[in-house]
Amino acid sequence: MVWLMTSALLVLAAAGICLWLARVGPRETPAAGPNQGEGGSRRQQVAAMEARLMGSGRIIWRRQTRGRPWLAELALVLRQAGFIGTRAQLHLLFSVALVVFGVFSGGVLHALQGGKAWLPAMTTGLAFAALAAVGAWIWLKRVRRRRVVRLNEEADMVIQVTRMLWESGMTLEGVLRGLIHNLDETCPESVRELRLILLRIEAGQAREEVLEEQSVLQASEGLEDLLKLLAQISSSGGGARRAMLDLSHRLRDRRRMRIQEAVSSLSGKMSLVMMVFLFPALLIVLAGPAVINLGGMLGSLGN
Repeated sequence: MVWLMTSALLVLAAAGICLWLARVGPRETPAAGPNQGEGGSRRQQVAAMEARLMGSGRIIWRRQTRGRPWLAELALVLRQAGFIGTRAQLHLLFSVALVVFGVFSGGVLHALQGGKAWLPAMTTGLAFAALAAVGAWIWLKRVRRRRVVRLNEEADMVIQVTRMLWESGMTLEGVLRGLIHNLDETCPESVRELRLILLRIEAGQAREEVLEEQSVLQASEGLEDLLKLLAQISSSGGGARRAMLDLSHRLRDRRRMRIQEAVSSLSGKMSLVMMVFLFPALLIVLAGPAVINLGGMLGSLGN
């Protein structure tokens, strides 16, 4: 039992490390300057070693997602949940695989310790592994939903700051740098998306192409509309102030509609709660004495 617990803890620790690496995501490794010295070269060596270790996995993952629609859908869900980049997605999948394997091994060993044969023990392990996989999928969906809500909440502020920066005469790259610098703490999820866009533009890709591709990947309607608008403004120019004002008003109307729908659904839920819990108690309070008196009268008539 001791070695079983030890192996389970090791598997969970490895899964936790992989999950932490997936949440951290890809980071830009700065070049070693005159003030960095040995520390900068050390970071470059670590980054190069990690790139060599993950290189084949990235290539295989990209080929598989291109050839299989369900894997492409899984990659999109991972991307929208905040696991940006092939490395982060591979780390997450590896951590989930470790957890599922640990649950499977624990189920098999527990069944064997209970006196079952190998075939029933394997069936038990597979059942536990299936439950763990379903739980991981539900957790991933919840992470994606929370991130979409956070992006929708940040969209209004991002649009307002974008409008102010654009009216000051900045270019698109300058606007993106200003958003990243000013909103890094208040809008962290939006800044992650904008930082990736800026890195791709500075790498030499076309602005419109990058903005259109990133807008398709977004699950947040606010950020998707903003990126599409930036792509249109970047290609045609002009009319940015009016377009951003209209987009801001449209997002506020959507938020108002979502709040109204939430209030309507909440009132229905409260009605159900009242029917289940309040009405029986009210019936007992109002009709209880009458039922007791009626029972007493029937008892006296019987005597």
